Amino acid sequence: MRELLPGSGLEVDVHAHYALKWLDSGGLRANMVASADGAATAQGLSRGLQTPGDNRVFAALRDLADVVLVGAATALAERYRPVSTDEARGAARRRYGLRPELPIALVSRTLHLDRDAPIFADAARRPIVITTSTSDAGAVADIAEVLVAGDDQLDFGEARRQLASRGLTRVLCEGGPRLLGAVLAAGELDELCLSLSPVLTGASGARIVDGGLAAQLVPTHLQLHSVLEEDGALFLRYRTDRRQ
Repeated sequence: MRELLPGSGLEVDVHAHYALKWLDSGGLRANMVASADGAATAQGLSRGLQTPGDNRVFAALRDLADVVLVGAATALAERYRPVSTDEARGAARRRYGLRPELPIALVSRTLHLDRDAPIFADAARRPIVITTSTSDAGAVADIAEVLVAGDDQLDFGEARRQLASRGLTRVLCEGGPRLLGAVLAAGELDELCLSLSPVLTGASGARIVDGGLAAQLVPTHLQLHSVLEEDGALFLRYRTDRRQ
C-alpha cells in the first residue's frame, strides 16, 4: 500500500499512518467502504466491496480503537462476533498503549435483537448496547452491558460521554449507513475513513449515509488528510469541521 497524498509515493506502515493525529486526541472515526458508483453494499453486504487492502485498513483501525460502534441491524446482517485479538494484533494494541480487549457497542433504539446472534455468544465478552430510556433495557441486561443515552431518540453526545467515562475515547464507527447518518445529524463525526473499491455494482442500494435523518443533513465539509492506494483501490482519510 503506497501513499498518494501527502505525496511521498512510498510504502506505508498502515498502523502508523492511521495512528497519526488520532491516538492522542481520540474522537469518533467512521470506517466505510463504497463502490466507484457510490454503493455502500454489493448484494446487500459491505463485504462484497472489500479488497485485501480494505481488510488491512479495517484491521488497523480496529487495532487503534477503544470501542467499535455499530448499528444492531448491521451487526446482525454481517454476523458480527466478539472481537478476538491474535498475538500480532494484541502486540499492535500494546505498542500503541491500548487495552488488549476491544468491546463492540451496538446501537439499538428499540432493542428488537436476536438473542441467539453470534455477537451475544460469548458471556465473557458481552457487547455494550446503547439504547433509549423508553426501551426495555432489562430485556438484554443478562447478555449485554446496557448504556442508556436519550429518551425517544438516541443522544450520541451523551453516548460518547458515557463511553469516555469508561475510558473508551477512541470510537470507531463501522456503520451502517443509517447509523452514520444519525452520527452526522448529531454533529459527532470527527473523521471519515473511506475505502473506494474499484468495482461498479450498478445497483440502486444505499449510499454510505442513508436513512431518515440523511435528508435533514446540512452538508458536512471534509478536509482531505491523506490518500493511500493498493491494486486500484483508494483509501481516503478525511477530517470534519470538528477537527480543523
